[in-house]
Formats: sequence, C-alpha cells, structure tokens
Amino acid sequence: MFSKVLKFGGIFLILVFCIFSTVMHQISRELSAQQIEVDKPPIYASYLEDRFYDLRMRSILDKEAKQPKIVLAAIDDESLQAIGRWPWTRVRWAEFMRKMNIYGAKVVAFDVFFPEDEVACNVESPDIALARSIEEFQSKEGHHVIIPYSMDVNEIPKENSFEELPDSLYNFIMDSQAAGGYNLNKHHVSKEVWPIDTIINSNPLLGHIQATADIDGVFRHYFVVSNVDDIYFPSFSVSIYEAFTGEKTKLVVQEGDGSRLIANNIEFPVNSKGALKISWLGDESQFQRVSIKDILNAPDDDQRMLFTLKDNIIFVASTAYGAHDLRHTPINPQTPGIYTHMNVVNQLLTGKAYKPQSESMNVTWIMLTVCTLLILLVQLFKNALLDVAALIIICASVYYIDLKYFLPNGYEVGMFFILLSVVACYSWTTFLNFYLANKDKAFLKSAFSTYISPELIDDMYASGEPPKLGGDCGIRTALFTDIQGFSTFSEQLSATQLVELLNEYLTVMTDILLEEKGTLDKYEGDAIIAFFGAPMPLEDHAYRGCMVAHRMQVALGELRKKWTSEGEKWPKIVHEMRMRIGLNSGEIVTGNMGSAQRMNYTMMGDSVNLAARLEESAKQYSIFTQIAGETVKLAGDEFLYRELDTIKVVGKSVPVTTFDLLYTQKDAPEYLKDLAYKFKQGITAYKSQKFDEAITIFTETLELEWQRFPELKGKKTNPSEIYIKRCQEFKELPPPPEWDGVYTLTSK
Repeated sequence: MFSKVLKFGGIFLILVFCIFSTVMHQISRELSAQQIEVDKPPIYASYLEDRFYDLRMRSILDKEAKQPKIVLAAIDDESLQAIGRWPWTRVRWAEFMRKMNIYGAKVVAFDVFFPEDEVACNVESPDIALARSIEEFQSKEGHHVIIPYSMDVNEIPKENSFEELPDSLYNFIMDSQAAGGYNLNKHHVSKEVWPIDTIINSNPLLGHIQATADIDGVFRHYFVVSNVDDIYFPSFSVSIYEAFTGEKTKLVVQEGDGSRLIANNIEFPVNSKGALKISWLGDESQFQRVSIKDILNAPDDDQRMLFTLKDNIIFVASTAYGAHDLRHTPINPQTPGIYTHMNVVNQLLTGKAYKPQSESMNVTWIMLTVCTLLILLVQLFKNALLDVAALIIICASVYYIDLKYFLPNGYEVGMFFILLSVVACYSWTTFLNFYLANKDKAFLKSAFSTYISPELIDDMYASGEPPKLGGDCGIRTALFTDIQGFSTFSEQLSATQLVELLNEYLTVMTDILLEEKGTLDKYEGDAIIAFFGAPMPLEDHAYRGCMVAHRMQVALGELRKKWTSEGEKWPKIVHEMRMRIGLNSGEIVTGNMGSAQRMNYTMMGDSVNLAARLEESAKQYSIFTQIAGETVKLAGDEFLYRELDTIKVVGKSVPVTTFDLLYTQKDAPEYLKDLAYKFKQGITAYKSQKFDEAITIFTETLELEWQRFPELKGKKTNPSEIYIKRCQEFKELPPPPEWDGVYTLTSK
C-alpha cells in the first residue's frame, strides 16, 4: 500500500510541477510584455521552455529556402574602405537613391537614422539632394522609401505622450479597432532619433524601430505597432510590407491573447506590447546581399544589378565589423539586427502566423496528459526494455510531430515540460521499482548470505525460486589461471608486499573476467578458477573465454611495465611475472554444491579437470595460454591460434588436440601469422613422420618464437625447440608406421 501511495504521489507531484511550470511560462511572457518584473518561477520556466523552442526553431530552418524579393544593400567593410568613414555625406545617399531608381527597386528601407542636418559648404545642401532623390524615386507609382524613427518601449504618463509628437506622424496612423476600451502598452516618440524636417518634407513613409529582448536576452518578438496615447503607428517592417504590397494592415485590440495584426487576411497575434512572435526564415544565407560599394560603382546598365534589385524590397543597413548591432536570436547568438526586420517582412508576406496562445496551450495540455498516461500505461507491463523503448518512441514521436506539424503551423507547444513530464514519470517509477526490488534483494541477502554466495542470491532473486542443492549440465567453458613459479614470490616478498601484489593482480584479472560475463568460481591462492555459460547461458561462452585469456595476458604485460617503473619497490621476479592459462569447453555441471547449511555455486566434471591439466601442462611447452580443440571450434576464427600438440594428459586416456592462443586475428602482427602458418606445416610434416623436413621448418620458426618472447631467449624453451628435439629422438628411434602423432605427457 505504501509503495502505491509513494508511486502515484510522486507522479502527481511531477504533473503538478510541469503544469505549474507551463502556466508560469505563459504568465511570465505576459508579465514581460507588460514590463512587470518577474520572480524566479516564471524566469526558470521561461528560460527552459524558450531555450528548447530556440533549439527546435533551428532544427526546422530550411537552409535551402530563399526570399528573392528581399535584398540587403550592405554598408560593409569594403564599402567603408572605398567610400570613407561613417557617416557618409548625404550626397552619397542621393547617388544611391538615383541608382535604386535606375535599377527599378520598388521599396527602399533605410535602417539608417537621419536625426541631424548635414553641414556643408556646397551650393546645394546634401540634405536637399537626398530629399530630392527620394522624391524622384517615389514619383514612380508604387515606389516608396521608408525612413525609421525611434520609440521608447517604456510606459509613460498620458500627458507626455504628445509632448514631442511631430505633426507628420499623424499621416501614418494605423487602422485599429479596440474592444471594451482595452489598449496596448503606451510608448513615447524619441526626438533624438527623429528624421530631420528636410527628409520628412520629401514625404517618405515612416516606421518606428524599437527592440526589446525576452527575459533571457534572446530576441524572439518584434514590435509591429506602437501605442501613443491610444493612437497606433506601424513599425518599420509593417510600413515596408504596406509599401510593397499596397495593402493596409489593421490592428484589432482585445484583452488577453486576442489582439492581432491583420495583414493580407492573415491574423498575426500580438502581445500587450504590440509585439508578434517572429517566424524565422534565416539570416545571411536566405536573403540576397549586395555591397553598396558595388551598387555605386556599377554602370547604370548593369544587368546583374537590374536582375537583383528590380521590383524588390531593398534594405539599407550596416554589416561592417563593429558598426552594426548584433542580437541573440533563436537561430544565431550573433544575428545582425537588420535580419530581424527582414524576417518579419518575410513573415508578413508569406503569412507565417503563430496561433493564439490559448490554442497552443490547449494542445499542450492534451499532449501532456496523453504522453504521461502512455508512459505510465506501458510501465504496467513491468518490462524494462519495453519501458525504455516506449520512452524513446514517445519522446521521439512527440518531438517529431512538433517539428513537422505543430511548429511549422504556428503552435507554440510547451514541448520542454511535456517531455520532462514523460521522462520524470518514467524515471520516478523506474527508480521506485528499482528501490523496492533492491529492498527485496536486501532481505534475501540478510536472510541467506550466511550460507550461500551473493552471486546465487542474484540468480535466485531473478528466478524467484529459493536456492536448491544439485545443479544442471550444459556445454560451457572452464578457465584456470596460475602464476608461474609463485612459490618463489613468497620467499622474496614480505607478507604485506605479497598481499598488495596479489590484490592488484587479482583485481585487474577479475575485472576482465566479469566484463566478459564470466563467473568467478573461486581463488586458490594466486590461481583464478572461473567458467562461462552459467548461471546465465551464453551462446558465445568459448569466445568469451578466449577473449578473457587474451586480455588477461595483455593486462599482465601492462602490469609488468608498471611494476618495473616502480623501481626497487619490487624485486626482479615481479618485473618478470608470467601467468599460465588453461581453457576447455565441454559438458560441465554447475550448481549449488555443499551442505544444507552452506553451499557454493561452483562447477565440476571431466571438462573442468582437462582445463586444469592444460593450464599445468602449458609449462612443458613454455607457452602461457593452452586451449583445447573443442574451445577453438566453438570460439570461431576471430583469434589467431597455432595447433600445439595432440596429447594424452596425465590421468586421461583419450587424446586431445591443444592449441596455443597467439592473439586476436585483427590485431595480430605479421610475424605471429607467419609463426602460426609455418608451425602448422611443421606439425603436418611431424605427424607424417617426415622428421628432417619438420626439423627444417621448426628451425625457421625458432626466430619467430624468440621474436614473440625475446626476454625468454636462453632462459626457457619453446614449442619449436621441443619439436626439434622430438624429431631428433624419433629419427633415432622411429615410431611404428601406425603412429597417430599422439604424445603422452608423463607429468603435469
């Protein structure tokens, strides 16, 4: 009962947290729009959800998409270098406008302020020259120039709203409709960035420019309208849209999330600040860009300029290093500010509108509920793999649907907290199941650990059955290891040193064994006894046994280097430590063996005894890993072996073919491959009683033997020397014609 309360109570709290966070995310947006300082809950909710939105927005960007109707005339570094330092004389701008007229541009939008008169000694004022060029450009039907001015985004007292409002601004009042006396936040016109009268008198269109980032410093919204004492004025981008399309936009103001800008019969939701959520097309790669230097230097009949600029919207803005504003946007942490305006104009032209927040929230609640119920339903089956698969499928599916449908269609789904709810519910129930399972296992250990091994307790818990005496028989692989000449170690090392050395050695070797899913039977002094294929069946038990043997020999080589580097801490015998390994596969009995009071999970059988004999007899050949032919057959061809001998070990009457495990096939050096190949030829000649030929071959393999173990040259024999000696003996006392090549060992 308690576990159910804990489980469902945790799920309830997770859902409450995710719902609360989603609501706080929406509240913080509105508070931010109203310029009210928010506390930590909305901030964390907005930060997490908005940053995840940024990630998804970048994911759906179409890198190949282009907007050919919007062109950037860039005040770039090359232009500044060619034309001169900023600001440029307005005579240059007059020439630029003349070029725009010639190349057939339809709308020219200056992201450049003209707040002060230019002082010049010329006969004609540069300001007048620019104003005249604007008039000439706009004399063509449908051609317009847009000049920016600034708005203060902060609310101000009503009596100050009109204090500095220029009369010319009244020409640009938007068509608006306010419901129930509700209005958007008020703004203030900044006199410092208002165009000079000479420019105003040329009758360009005006649009306000203002920018405010979201709470986390990322620009996701754009002011499309400004309220000056309940009179609404269009933004820079809205003015550009109206000039290019010849259509007037309309503002509908309602309380809540009902306010919207209507353009081309498409409704674009705006918040209480008059800002809409930007639907991003991209930045530099999605829009055409031309250097102003190239425009001014191009001949009037330049076809490339005509093709690029004719009938298009031309934005004029700085992209020079250090001379333009950079904004952190969802698509790029360093986006030039001009691309914000260009994306909004593209958004209005293409009708990429976001849904009202209420619609997006409805989708969020539905998905949050459905996805959470799905993951909880799947966990009722109590299948860990199914749970993980369901978690991945649910999260991936929801994310995919959002990227392919919801986000492209303007739904701002609270995806972060939907996924968090799914993952958190899965994690909580999984943790709780794990906790309760370990609690049950701990009970078993406390009850049975005095007379059975911890390994058996785990197996018993997994099967749900109590421990039993007896066992079962199966094809498995047994492994025996032993340190060569270990009795000498105890003579040269103190008891403390001996324990330290053995602990380090056994730790490394046991880790390798367990990594390859081996079962540690026991330690007998320095010896390790283990097996593969029980209690958990392993199809590749022989392969894993060979891999453990190989990895153990490699690891011992690394330990020798380490001990040698420690200098006089260890005597030379430690620096030269070697281990022998025996491997055999066959029928092996494993089970809980012992008394009714105490039992141990172990192995027994003839195959086990043979593995022990192979480990012991390896020293007669001066090799370090001897494995039976049955193990080679089961392990496969991923290892490099050489056939060593066909022998009868002490105490056995049936001969067995044994092999020396040289290395893994893919990493084996060439000399070992040569050794295996030539040694096989020698064995064939030996068994055919061609002893002279065999001696010749084994003489060739001698050098390869020493190349394998150069430090043992002159100290130990090797298989090639042994066979040379045998062949010489058989030459003097030949075996009978029916000899089968079997050699009987006379000692262990």
